[in-house]
Amino acid sequence: MLHFATFATLAFLALSSGLHAQVYRCGNTYSSAPCAGGRSVDSSPALSAQGGAAGTTTLYLCQSYGGGQFWALEHCSQRSALVERMESVPSGMLFDQQVQMAQGQRAKSAVLAAPPEQTTRIESTAPSKASQCTALDARIRYLDQMARAGGNGQYMDWVANERKQSRDQQFRMRC
Repeated sequence: MLHFATFATLAFLALSSGLHAQVYRCGNTYSSAPCAGGRSVDSSPALSAQGGAAGTTTLYLCQSYGGGQFWALEHCSQRSALVERMESVPSGMLFDQQVQMAQGQRAKSAVLAAPPEQTTRIESTAPSKASQCTALDARIRYLDQMARAGGNGQYMDWVANERKQSRDQQFRMRC
């Protein structure tokens, strides 16, 4: 725990003084001077409390309960809305410029998330004449079985009509 406090103190001093001094770990201690067997430690600025890098602002794309969308600097719940998306943008810009940048980032991610275009062409799935003739022949045999099974007059008329239409189709196709 002591070495963490030492590192935190060195990092704070380096950041607060504006110097980006190199920090080295020498065993269980940290130093600004290199040591034998020591290694360099990353002392770059930490992430901000908002979750982005220092110097950035998080914009929230909010979805209102009425269905509309809007960008906001504060969390959507403070405006009685749901979070649709969050984008990190530079903090030194005007709000309108930040919104434009966030919309651009959103558009780029939508392009990346979109499925790739289908490059293969699907051939026509129209059945061939031979397969149609085979299907008609099978249908006529099935209708013959239905007629042999019997039924009321209306049902038998329907079976006879379907069989006639299938035979007519066979004749037109010259099967």
